[in-house]
Amino acid sequence: MDFVHGFLMGCRPIISINSSNLSGPHKGALFSALAYDADDDMFPLAYAIVSSENYYNWFWFLQRLKQLVGEMEVVIISGRHHAIIRSVAEVFGVENHAYCYCHLKEDFSHQLMMGREGKDNALKLLDAVAYARLEIGYNSAMENLRRFDANLAKWVEDNNPEHWAMSKFPKKRWDKMNTNIFGSFSAWVKEEQHHTIFSFIEKHMDMLASLLVEHKTTMQSWERSIGPKTEDKLLHNIAKSETFSDGKAKISVDLRQHTCTCLAWQMSGIPCEHACAMIQKMNQDIYEFVDDWYHLFKQEMVYSGTLHPLEFQNLPTVHSNGNVHDPNGYVHVSLDPPVTKRCLGRPRRQRIRPNLENR
Repeated sequence: MDFVHGFLMGCRPIISINSSNLSGPHKGALFSALAYDADDDMFPLAYAIVSSENYYNWFWFLQRLKQLVGEMEVVIISGRHHAIIRSVAEVFGVENHAYCYCHLKEDFSHQLMMGREGKDNALKLLDAVAYARLEIGYNSAMENLRRFDANLAKWVEDNNPEHWAMSKFPKKRWDKMNTNIFGSFSAWVKEEQHHTIFSFIEKHMDMLASLLVEHKTTMQSWERSIGPKTEDKLLHNIAKSETFSDGKAKISVDLRQHTCTCLAWQMSGIPCEHACAMIQKMNQDIYEFVDDWYHLFKQEMVYSGTLHPLEFQNLPTVHSNGNVHDPNGYVHVSLDPPVTKRCLGRPRRQRIRPNLENR
């Protein structure tokens, strides 16, 4: 299947990128770019095996990614590695870079020199800052944090909230606040990371084929025009709408423009509780007001292509003198594998988990 075709046809213009270490005989790093299909399942878009995580490798990878997406403006979500920050700004534009909130929250937690209860309160105050959709909500949350600890409030202001706080980020990102999708991806490639590079690519193609078959099969079982994950979010908003009262707050909903003054509908593409209450009051079908990006026809477009196998015929050969001869008769100087240094002790099989991750 042409993954680029699937992305351009049906995926929302938002991509998560990440790096993970390879533990095979040649080590190196695996760069990955994941998109989201119509029901928020991961859609592998691109990957590369490089020597290490640095600016030059990230810049090269993102340039190729930019070539794949063409003129489409996309939002990139990632951690705050200095090489990623610099290269994303140069290739996709600084305004299109959203920082993973989980990574930032982990960094914030390292500033907390207090007891458990104090830490929990500080983290809740940070959540209020991050998830506030309106400017007034952000300002109120920041004031609460400032009263709690002025130094923590200054830390937030110094760490570019325009790249992670909902009310500050200038682009639409469908409520994607983190790169948690790579938790599934890491588990998915866990065993592959210990193979040689050739075996990794060969195995990875097999796994991609299985993943696509699984997603296509799951798509056939959709009971509605939207996927089950999207429907769960919509049903949650419908349940909240049952307790919503017209006089409870000054909220304005425009069903034609798919907008609400709470901004939740515009940001997520799924009717908020205020919109759900209004749609039901007008005796209309709530499912028809969900953004097209989440509908079955988009999912069918995402997985409409065919997976093309890798060509393993007529591969270059290595002669006794070490030179590489390609099928066209050209001779290339053989490249030795990178020099690697094995660390002391037994090799780690599991990643180091952040302090705030649920265990």
